[in-house]
Order: sequence, then structure tokens, then C-alpha cells
Amino acid sequence: MRKILAVTIFLFIFCGHSNALELPDNFGQWKKVSENILPLVTEYNQESHGRFVFVTYKSETPVRFVDVILAEGSGAGSLYVPEKVNAQKGMMESDSGFEAVSVSGREAVIESQSFMPLVLAVNAGDNITLTLESSSLERDEMIKTAEAILSSWKATESD
Repeated sequence: MRKILAVTIFLFIFCGHSNALELPDNFGQWKKVSENILPLVTEYNQESHGRFVFVTYKSETPVRFVDVILAEGSGAGSLYVPEKVNAQKGMMESDSGFEAVSVSGREAVIESQSFMPLVLAVNAGDNITLTLESSSLERDEMIKTAEAILSSWKATESD
């Protein structure tokens, strides 16, 4: 009986994401070099609240890396982009900042800080956030990379 329960829970947790978005293995010049999936499951009742997918991509010419985090589900929530994000620096150094941008028509925020990787967070849907982080990409390259990932999802939906 315990084995049946364990198999049922395993199938619920790991197969219950049939509508889950998938990060592509390859797109453009980028190739997936690592992936880690963290399910968001309530411990006491095994209820699924989504997942985090961590992927590192590498391009060969020139050699560059980008880390991509896909957060989806009610446990991840949606990305909130404040209306006056440009004016909010808080306690950051003067050369750091936030910029509201549009990525394939979706709200997004770019965060830049000296000596830290550039970060782009995109509101990719209800309870879906796509985050890219890279020390080797510039602002426009980061946006184009996010657009390529979003396009790969659209291509999958039309299949």
C-alpha cells in the first residue's frame, strides 16, 4: 500500500506539470549545459504549487553564459513591475538602477549594479516569471535572448 501511495505522489508531483512550460535545449547560438528543477510542494499534504527551473546556457562564439530561471505556479507568483521603477534606486550605489522595459510585449525589469551580473525579469504570464542573469551579455542582447525563449514557447504551443 505504501508503495502505491509513493508512486501516486511521485506521478502527481513530477507528471502533474503537463501544461508546464519547458526551456529549450538549444536556441540560436545557445546550448543547455545544466538544468535543475525544484518543485514547490507543500510538505504536509503534497500539494503542488508550481516549480522553479534553473538552466545554464552557453554560446561558443564568443564564449558566453546566461543563467535562466523559470518560476511558475501559484507558489512562484507573478512579477510585479512598479509604474515608477526608474525612480527607485533605494540604497544602491549611484551607478546601479532599475529600468522598466518591454520584452515581446510583456512587462519586464532590468536591474544593473556595478560588479554584479545584469538581470532581466519578464512577466511571462499569470504566475510565470522568466529571469535571465549574465555577466557576459549587454542589455539589448539580454532582451533578444529572452525574446528567443518566449518565441520557442509560442512555437511549441502551435504544434
